[in-house]
Amino acid sequence: MKKWSILIVLVLAMAGGASAQFLGQMSPASILTSGAGKIGGYVVIHDHATAFVGSLRYGLSPDWEGRLRLGLIDFDGPNTDPHPILGGDVKYHLWKYKENNNPFDLSLCTGMEYASSNHFNFFGINGGVIGSMPLRLSNNTTIEPYSRLNLRYQHYSVDSDYGNGSASDLKVDLNLGAAFALTRYVDVTAEIQINDYFAFYMGVDFLTF
Repeated sequence: MKKWSILIVLVLAMAGGASAQFLGQMSPASILTSGAGKIGGYVVIHDHATAFVGSLRYGLSPDWEGRLRLGLIDFDGPNTDPHPILGGDVKYHLWKYKENNNPFDLSLCTGMEYASSNHFNFFGINGGVIGSMPLRLSNNTTIEPYSRLNLRYQHYSVDSDYGNGSASDLKVDLNLGAAFALTRYVDVTAEIQINDYFAFYMGVDFLTF
């Protein structure tokens, strides 16, 4: 019995280590125009996992944008296979750059994330603030550096043949990235995330409607 108790504690510790937000931010504070949509995908290289994620962004109104994300995540460790990861979030555009002399774009965001792997599940709810500023380059393209400060509640649990357990906590994330507009219809985004662990993100979005 003692060895199985130790096993459960170790698995819970692994789940806690892997419970950093995996999906990242991957968009600046500016939002899509109402009725516009972008479809994209990106890769996540995390200290404890690798993921491939698809996303759909949609302009809900002049001030709101919504996004759905779905992908596969492969946690580090023996006998692990890719498992689904999904999330959804909304963004409220509080400041628009240069409107009313605003010095940059500022948005409030909130969302959720769910991931599973073998015998444990992870669920997180987050809220944060995003700031960005579009910069026009000499070749008439645009790069938009951004940052997000995020507060996240997370809950993770283990359920196996040898026992079960769960834990919850609060975490703070810092995301730093930039969106580069290759054309009017194609954006490339790169980002790093700093919290208990490090993550790197890179992907592309296509303006589709």
